[in-house]
Amino acid sequence: MSDSSIITLMTDFGDRDAYAGSMKGVILSVDPDIKIVDITHQAAPFNLASAAYILSTYYALYPPGTVHVAVVDPGVGGPRAPIAVAAGGYYFALPDNGLLTMVLDACKDGCRARLIENPELIREDVSATFHGRDIFAPAAARLATGFPFDEVGPPILRPAALESAKLSVSANAIAGSAVHIDHYGSYITNITEERMSRFEGPPLLVRIGSFTIMGLSRTFTDKQQGELLAYIGSTGHLEIAVSRGSARESIGLPAGAEVTVRWRDSAG
Repeated sequence: MSDSSIITLMTDFGDRDAYAGSMKGVILSVDPDIKIVDITHQAAPFNLASAAYILSTYYALYPPGTVHVAVVDPGVGGPRAPIAVAAGGYYFALPDNGLLTMVLDACKDGCRARLIENPELIREDVSATFHGRDIFAPAAARLATGFPFDEVGPPILRPAALESAKLSVSANAIAGSAVHIDHYGSYITNITEERMSRFEGPPLLVRIGSFTIMGLSRTFTDKQQGELLAYIGSTGHLEIAVSRGSARESIGLPAGAEVTVRWRDSAG
């Protein structure tokens, strides 16, 4: 743990209500010197794949020992468990609903995961609908100030994984999905440059819905305004965009749409 305790917050709470502010109050009541970083509170509501992608893009940019809180939790109060996870030199406090899928894919050294059950880490009165305030915020604050991870609660084998984040790989193609749509209307997929590098040469085509894009571009200016392009984005994922426009408006598909990359068109 570094000398400066840092907690990041990523939620789908929005900024019209006091939900995010309530979590901050709980954290600062444990230690007013904790540094709280708002990643976003505008994550797509209930969209676990999108939130899992967002979490994977920033967690490793922070100092080791940072505690990352992620609360996109459509199953709050249900059977999913609140967990704390140690992975890649970081701590995570979040629901066990698949939010860590892409983080754990990137952490080659595995993880340690525990149920958050120690009453020292939980507020006395726990709401069935606001675990961000009553469980994840106090647990994160205690972890950030040195609470022993092994005393958080009983261990679990591995956090839940999202089926929607899985890839299908054949001899000449990868099929994945558009897990996130960014502010510019670009589709960001779960197909990574690392995965694509296992195939020989550049891909022949990229397909999303009824749209086909020939090959990859390096950047947006490789295409004329209004043209679709596929490229490797800044997070190492395959992305689909429109040059100086919105791919979402042009293609009209929601997040979750299937995306296929082919190295030769075996379909004819």
